[in-house]
Amino acid sequence: MKKFKAKEVKKFLWSAALLTFLCPSLACGSPPAKSTGKANCLIITIDTLRADRLSAFGSTTVSTPNIDRVAARGIKFTRCFAHTVTTLPSHTNIFLGLLPPAHGVHDNSNFVVPGDIPTLAEIFQQSGYQTAAFIGAYPLDRRFGLDRGFARYDDDYGPQDFSRPVFVERPASEVVDRALDWLKTASRPWFLWIHCFDPHYPYEPPEPFRSSYKTNPYDGEVAYVDRELGRLLAYLEQTSLVDGTLIIITSDHGESLGEHGEKTHGYLAYNSTLHVPLIIQAPGLNGGRSETAVVSHLDIFPTVCELLGLKKPAGLQGRSLLPALRGKKLGPEKVYFESLYPYFSRGWAPITGYIDFPIKFIDSPRPELYDLEKDFQELRNLAPERDLRREQEQLAALIKAASSPEAGRARVSPSRESLERLRSLGYLGGGSWPPKQEFRPSDDVKSFLPFENRAEDALSLFRSGGRAQEAIAMLQANLQEKEDHDLSYSYLSSIYLELGQYREALAVLRRGLDRLPGNYTIFLAYVSTLLELGDYQEVARLAGRVESFPQGGNDPEIWNSLGAALVSLGRYEEALSLLDKALAIDPDFPSALSNQGWALLMLARLKGDRQLLEKSMNRFKEALARNQNYAQAYNGLGAAYKSAGNSEAAIQCWLQALRLAPDLSQVLYNLGFAYLERGEKARALEYLLKYKEKVYRVLSPAEKQELDELIKRAR
Repeated sequence: MKKFKAKEVKKFLWSAALLTFLCPSLACGSPPAKSTGKANCLIITIDTLRADRLSAFGSTTVSTPNIDRVAARGIKFTRCFAHTVTTLPSHTNIFLGLLPPAHGVHDNSNFVVPGDIPTLAEIFQQSGYQTAAFIGAYPLDRRFGLDRGFARYDDDYGPQDFSRPVFVERPASEVVDRALDWLKTASRPWFLWIHCFDPHYPYEPPEPFRSSYKTNPYDGEVAYVDRELGRLLAYLEQTSLVDGTLIIITSDHGESLGEHGEKTHGYLAYNSTLHVPLIIQAPGLNGGRSETAVVSHLDIFPTVCELLGLKKPAGLQGRSLLPALRGKKLGPEKVYFESLYPYFSRGWAPITGYIDFPIKFIDSPRPELYDLEKDFQELRNLAPERDLRREQEQLAALIKAASSPEAGRARVSPSRESLERLRSLGYLGGGSWPPKQEFRPSDDVKSFLPFENRAEDALSLFRSGGRAQEAIAMLQANLQEKEDHDLSYSYLSSIYLELGQYREALAVLRRGLDRLPGNYTIFLAYVSTLLELGDYQEVARLAGRVESFPQGGNDPEIWNSLGAALVSLGRYEEALSLLDKALAIDPDFPSALSNQGWALLMLARLKGDRQLLEKSMNRFKEALARNQNYAQAYNGLGAAYKSAGNSEAAIQCWLQALRLAPDLSQVLYNLGFAYLERGEKARALEYLLKYKEKVYRVLSPAEKQELDELIKRAR
């Protein structure tokens, strides 16, 4: 990272400019179109953006002319720091004006913003503003609680298909398009938040940025976002709205890009992920640069309130930057930070610390101390040379002063959908229960990270290069050296599963559970693999362990898996009870609806109960209403229609199932048998032969004899 030379912030050219900050109606210069004279407010957060990737902040590798124009008209804070290194908590810090020990949100997947803490959007709404937010990715979905106060919270990412992770985010072009459409209809002063997710991994910029930044696609993502934001900023200029709009640009956190052994973010707490840009452009304000002021995300909320004359809620933990915007010097401020994704989601040691510039203290089992004036890139750890009791006491005091006894309310058990979507973005892990209270150096994130990187490399070798044996050897070596690395068990078992080596996968997961009995992700994978192997008795036996995990009682996936096992065992009433639990948690879970359809269908056949048959059909139809591409539900609905005597409807359902899942062998059998009953022997033979080709080797002698008889009849 580059260090920036200090320059004095430019003074206002005339004294009246100072007065504009004392009166909200004057602070906006000329009023925005269709407004009552109040200033508008635009906050742009660019996910995963390093400060040193904006040319206004010294970048020589990326050109960002549109953001640079805002920076030239406003004040650039070159020593701004985030408090957290993942998306949801960082945005919570910004829009609540509180630190994580106060609001309780420490990670993306285990927390929801408490509903009784005022948000910045609510303050705007109470002041008569139109409010809207346009969100780029799932970690800020409305279910996590930051939608309060926004009359429109646009988080439409498209179809919810977990097999296609592209749908968990949308490009900046679409976010900006939606925001522009809304702006053109705004009829009174407005507050607009735009969140662009694109610089987040994976780095896949569109053309021409893909070609222009071929060797550094992360930079290409940044340049692409700048171009799209340029369209929004140009609209504000063309309509003269820019003259009456407070504009703030920042990022939630940075990206390591390999520094300190961290490929992306979310693990460590160095400046590569904590140092963020902050630009504030207010009407009547001359451009400048704040080199010495140490500021943070906490300061945005009170600054906006003071600039626009909004009533500040009690308890904000930041400070207004108005003195710095006027060219005055800000006093020193300690900046608390933390990285707790590894603790809450992986069971590793927590990382906390503070910046009291130039000193930065990182507390962990392997503590670190840096002089940022001399060593902003944090290459020389001073901790081994120092007694750190003073720093540890100051950190404890900082946390105590910032903490609220209500913060624990933010902790929740993540839903199946939340876990699936966040895992598709790279936020992995199932935590450890009960959590550790004491940590050794081997529990430090820095101790785990080399194994984490090797596991990622191994999976990449398998996925992109097909080098299965090399990948397996790397993961086995990981587990020999660090047997408590959870991801190595998960990745090794998933490779075995994709290779069809189910027994090997099961052995890996069993070993993982023996070593990490509280890891929910390994437990869930173990149950899923047992289902693949048809060991339903063992799955049913594990039911008693589910609620020993904090996630278990709130995870419909596990109740669905257990229910499916009991259906296969013929224990239909018990299965319905467990599937009811899954659907009570997630009423839109297609697999649970389909499995309940199967349980009801089998009971209907046993009892000859027409009402149960109707209920079964309805469950399959509900599953298809949630996911129209769910082949298993079409298969079940076909079976229900067949039981009701409607062979034509059954065949149509099975044909659709086969179009969606050509390898669904049971559908081949069903179609062959149905066509044979109708006397359409050629079609029957076609499907029965395909079925035989797929499954004959695993059938029992009696099943083989039955299939051969059917094929003989078809011929």
